[in-house]
Amino acid sequence: MTTGNTVGDQMSKTLFFTGPETTAFDAVDKMYQNKVSALLIQIDGEFKGIFTKTDWMHLTMGGQADPHKVKVGDLMSSPIITIDRKETVGRATMLMEEKVIRHLAVTDNGKVVGMLSVKDLEKFYYKMHQKTNF
Repeated sequence: MTTGNTVGDQMSKTLFFTGPETTAFDAVDKMYQNKVSALLIQIDGEFKGIFTKTDWMHLTMGGQADPHKVKVGDLMSSPIITIDRKETVGRATMLMEEKVIRHLAVTDNGKVVGMLSVKDLEKFYYKMHQKTNF
């Protein structure tokens, strides 16, 4: 396996998370402050779910609930879809396509150690394209 082609090489190592009692509005504010598009939801010290900007768009565009009152614990996707840090970027791409998701929690020995997003994949494939000199 070529260095740079693993999920661990491409993932974001900083984990952004919140608790299940955070309002959807406050969660999205935290995403914007940190320039990320998803937050892991931590319950009892473990990551149990994920809340994304896509979830936010469905909530607000659908008028389903008041974002200032609804809690992310009620909206989060669970369980989190994970991939091992040693897997290839190609496998991560296939998994995202198969599950129709934009974020994967990256694990090492079963522990979440990073996040991989569609944006991370875009950067990887862009760099790969530049190397071909087309």
